[in-house]
Amino acid sequence: MTFTYYTPSELVFGPDAQAQLERLLAKHHATSILFVYSGDYVFELGIHDIVESAARSIGAQLIENGDVVPNPRIDLVRSLVTQAREHQVDFVLAAGGASSFDTAKAVGVGVPYHGDVWDLFDGTATPSDTLPVGVISTLPGSGSEVSDCAVLQQEHDKRALETRLIIPRFAIVNPEYSRTAPYHYQAAAVADLAVGFLEPYFTAKPHIEAADRLLEGGLIAAIAQGRRFAEDPQSLTTRTELHWLSATMFNHCFLATGSDNDWTTHRIEHEIGGEFDVIHGEGIAAILPFIIRYVARRRPERYAQLAVRAFGVDPYDVDEYHAANILADELERYFKLLGLATSLHELSVGAESFAHIADRLTHNGATSVGNYSPLNRADVLAILELAR
Repeated sequence: MTFTYYTPSELVFGPDAQAQLERLLAKHHATSILFVYSGDYVFELGIHDIVESAARSIGAQLIENGDVVPNPRIDLVRSLVTQAREHQVDFVLAAGGASSFDTAKAVGVGVPYHGDVWDLFDGTATPSDTLPVGVISTLPGSGSEVSDCAVLQQEHDKRALETRLIIPRFAIVNPEYSRTAPYHYQAAAVADLAVGFLEPYFTAKPHIEAADRLLEGGLIAAIAQGRRFAEDPQSLTTRTELHWLSATMFNHCFLATGSDNDWTTHRIEHEIGGEFDVIHGEGIAAILPFIIRYVARRRPERYAQLAVRAFGVDPYDVDEYHAANILADELERYFKLLGLATSLHELSVGAESFAHIADRLTHNGATSVGNYSPLNRADVLAILELAR
């Protein structure tokens, strides 16, 4: 285990966490703030009033934009970068979930960069500086409120930027704010939350027992709270647990520090989401069980261990391959309980698109996907066929 763990983020959690906003903006010497969000929830929840009041109190200019959409687009980011430069913005604030946060992070690195911000996502260039970013969470699940990752889409091309530069300087998490989130979006985020504990668990390297146990515990907790959420979406207790799990799960992969993360499911979903504008968590739900069933044919051991430890499968009753398939069945049952699609046809993803998706994922067969059991182009096609 050789690693450096670092996070600059301050997490303010609980009822009335928003009361800290003025202090946090002043701490970062904000004089011109770009505030990004989507929808009317910032007005319904009183967030907009709080942001306006905090900016006024510290004498900061406030520029705002509410045009963020799910699977956020680069076009809006380009426009916001231009606007931020014109108004000499020195702090970017976002309210909502991952789409708003990723937009803010992209604007943050885009403003000091002299080229097109998309260069930082397609690998043409590497960011070296950023405006500070702060977030107000209204949707638990992605972990973007504390993560070093942002995902953007240009037409059908969906890319991720990972750099510690973009970890938000602060995250305000008042679980009461998620009460207005539409059920389907929240359920998809809850699915993504559970899978966030799995991607680092499926590691090809010799496992680290401490990391295994932490991730297993996180998954068990996430599924338990997800089931409670499905029964009573308005429960503040449940939503509080989900918000905390969200911040814990992807706190720069703290629980999995020192391990080799897989991210196969996320990479495949990004291609599907980019092509068909699928809600990320629902795309995850539609393909993960089939990835497990396929990979289990040649490498079942990590899946089997998780089935034993998280779902109580008796290793004396079944072999590793069958235990892995039980894991896939349990996860599929969980996603269905949340009311999510569990096959590609339910998302209107047709078989005619499979070859194109596989080509993009593997650069026409030149590269593989994932770390636990790397998938070539034929493997990706086979998984998509299973999931159809």
